[in-house]
Amino acid sequence: MKNLRRIFLFCLILASFSAAIAVDFDPDEAYGRFKKGISVGGALYPTYQSKSLLLELDLYGSFEFSMLGFGVGLPVRFILKNGDDIPTTAEIFPKEDWDDARDWVSILNYFHYGHSGDMFYFYFGEQRNRYVGNGSIVGAYYGDLRLYHPQRGVNLEVNTDYAGIDFFMDDVTPPNIIGGRFYLKPISFFSKENYGNNLEIGASYFADIFAPDMITGKSFNGYGREISDSKFQIFGFDLSFRLLSMKYYQLTLYTDMNKIVDAGFGMHFGAKHKLMFPGSTDIQILSRWEARAMESDYIPSYFNTFYDIEREYYSPWTDTTKSQYLANYAGRGKSWTGGYYLDLVFDITGTFSIGGSFEHNKLYNYEAKKYNNYQVNIFTNAFLFDSLAIDFVMTFQSLEQPGTLHKKPYYSGSITYYINKYFNVGFRAASKWYLVEERDYAGSYSYFNCFSIGGFAGVRF
Repeated sequence: MKNLRRIFLFCLILASFSAAIAVDFDPDEAYGRFKKGISVGGALYPTYQSKSLLLELDLYGSFEFSMLGFGVGLPVRFILKNGDDIPTTAEIFPKEDWDDARDWVSILNYFHYGHSGDMFYFYFGEQRNRYVGNGSIVGAYYGDLRLYHPQRGVNLEVNTDYAGIDFFMDDVTPPNIIGGRFYLKPISFFSKENYGNNLEIGASYFADIFAPDMITGKSFNGYGREISDSKFQIFGFDLSFRLLSMKYYQLTLYTDMNKIVDAGFGMHFGAKHKLMFPGSTDIQILSRWEARAMESDYIPSYFNTFYDIEREYYSPWTDTTKSQYLANYAGRGKSWTGGYYLDLVFDITGTFSIGGSFEHNKLYNYEAKKYNNYQVNIFTNAFLFDSLAIDFVMTFQSLEQPGTLHKKPYYSGSITYYINKYFNVGFRAASKWYLVEERDYAGSYSYFNCFSIGGFAGVRF
């Protein structure tokens, strides 16, 4: 019977790869605060990257204490086969690995004080699946899309019974996206035990302070790009109310209203569900349903999974930036449109999580015609048999237009087998985009599949 349960769970994991994460859920959050200790080690990974083969040697350590934790890492990569004409240093090192300030900053993998949801929380590190509020402005943002472009951003939370803030910055070398959300619980100033204290009022502001407006190639037979910047801004206002909070079920209703400066207005109406199962095992089902109404020059979750690429090249047909696309093609007095979003997560805390989302919006293309915009997301996270860890996420977006960007999904995954507490072996896979510059041309992004397999050795104190 025990083996039958294991077989069933394994089949469920395989099924997750065809399920319909860009969902506001972190499977590690629930027990991350209980991780304490010091770990140091190294890893050796041959990496297949497009047509090139590299050997990666990582030295790293993590240091977790009661509230404070940080991790450091020093990756060194050697080129074994240069099938993509990678620029090199000393003929064996990728030149772009250490030619930028961000490469040196990324040696600090992460730093945190507190944990998300605490009264005070600070995090510095790579941004993965970042949401602010209900995700109607910043939703499912990932900062690891670009090859040779490590990003370390900042999250800051202050949470009290009366009010709070959630601040976000995508990078520090330098930032592009910066902003946050302030929320207030007005009834709490009179009574924290009142049912009306389930009401939360929020206000948001986000900007891409270096949003590219026009990108052109350098003239006179030169390589590189000329970029004209224009500050891109979004304001938001939201209301939410936890209507039900029972022992095994919670229901929260919310409304978001956002305005893109010099562009459109959008409204989001949603419901969040949380169903908890009785028993000794911590099992829950989470779901969010959302309907949208918006003007033609409005895009929901503007800062999304693909934003780091879309901000420069949004439309394969017109070769425009995302902000310019809104200004030039989406507006012009066209009628309102709409969309919806659905997600579902099944979670056994610390053991197994599976989920995904489906999003459908009616947007306008460069010919001023409505088209169907879809986004499908899946994820799974599991730790099985006390030795096998699986982590996988994939996001696919369709803009109804042919082009390499939107036909290629974002994905990141790993499978790790722990031989004992000192050694493990694993496989990693990820999609990456790389900016290829051309003479007298603005350049374009090439899509790479990166695969690694190797081993790790370490000591934990």
